[in-house]
Amino acid sequence: MTIKEKIEQANQKAVSELIDANPVWVDILPAGEVIDGLEPNMILHSGPPIEFKDMVPLHKRGMISGALYEGLAKTEAEAIAKLENGEIKVSSALDHNTVGAGTGIITSSIAMMVVENKKTGVRAATFPAEGPFQGGLCGWGLYTEEIAANLRYMRDELFPVMRELIHKRGGLAIKPILAEGMQMGDENHTRQSAADYIFNTQILPDLFRMDIDKATLMKVMDYIVQTPRFFHCYGQGASMSALLSAKGTPYSTMTVAFGGNGVEFGIKIAGMGDEWFTAPAMMMKGRYTSSKFSEKDQLPWIGDSCVVECAGLGGIAAAASPIVCNLRGMKLKDAIALSREMQEISISSNHNYPIPNLDFDFLPSGIDIRKAIKTGISPEIHGGMFNHEGGLIGAGSARIPMQCFEKALKAFAAKYRE
Repeated sequence: MTIKEKIEQANQKAVSELIDANPVWVDILPAGEVIDGLEPNMILHSGPPIEFKDMVPLHKRGMISGALYEGLAKTEAEAIAKLENGEIKVSSALDHNTVGAGTGIITSSIAMMVVENKKTGVRAATFPAEGPFQGGLCGWGLYTEEIAANLRYMRDELFPVMRELIHKRGGLAIKPILAEGMQMGDENHTRQSAADYIFNTQILPDLFRMDIDKATLMKVMDYIVQTPRFFHCYGQGASMSALLSAKGTPYSTMTVAFGGNGVEFGIKIAGMGDEWFTAPAMMMKGRYTSSKFSEKDQLPWIGDSCVVECAGLGGIAAAASPIVCNLRGMKLKDAIALSREMQEISISSNHNYPIPNLDFDFLPSGIDIRKAIKTGISPEIHGGMFNHEGGLIGAGSARIPMQCFEKALKAFAAKYRE
């Protein structure tokens, strides 16, 4: 068998893990119990590995916040000293079975939503939305007594009820919600409006049937219903559990991870395991929330939520959500053209996701680094624009640097040269 034939065979195997995955929400557990390799004195962050001293200010603040929340330090000065000398360890979320959305701050006691790919048994954990107010520790890297109290409130009062609920119903299948949501205007990165409603219709009746007092029931219901983009963490968990199932496929040139840390953006490919291939983090183009903002206020890409693009959602699914594309100054025809373009760098199509605006053609699935380089087309990824000091200042999109794919292919060729 030639090297080309081996690659084609491996890519079909890897992409089938995305297409045939069966992600199910099965549990809520502390990060230390469900994230492989997460140590008590370790804090996870988004993007490729980076030392504390080299982080952007927003990430540094998030790491300090995580140390204070977890009780690894009593003061900011102590946290900085321990982060600098390695007493508090720093690790990339995507080097574990989790996703670092935004700043991606994860410590061992943070409660995580657990999604299991029932096809393979692989589990991924993602932190949930921190309620209806803007800001929070995990995605925003912020720390106040109010934020800490809210995290404890979620962990101690809301999540035990939700955990009992999900155990009683035997889990909640995620793929059908993603599929129906995308036929109703979601691309499942920036927009989860339809998915939220579908999730609520499945979960709330089970909540009302539980033998709990009304005050507790109302607290849990308010958290679920009032939190914007509540379903986002489940889409990330579903994507990650599928991508982890494909990771490690020998000879495969399919991407299995995307993420940025505000300094570098990186990718991983199935045939190269956990090796990162990086380039300078890119800026997003889109619309700002105010005319006072411009590119100089924007932090280069930070966050791992673009794993949903790696799995075939988000920017890859632009045609599914003309509303999201309008936020970026695009017309419907542009959104359709974008999803068609993404097919040129993909291995296959995902029959689970027929899209009305594509005349019910299926979404592209499995990004191939060889096709990206051959065509000169890089994946389009959606995301929020962060201010250098924190806070969301707009919604935009970006193309992954081609240098990531070039480095990956060069390393792949060296490893699999025959």
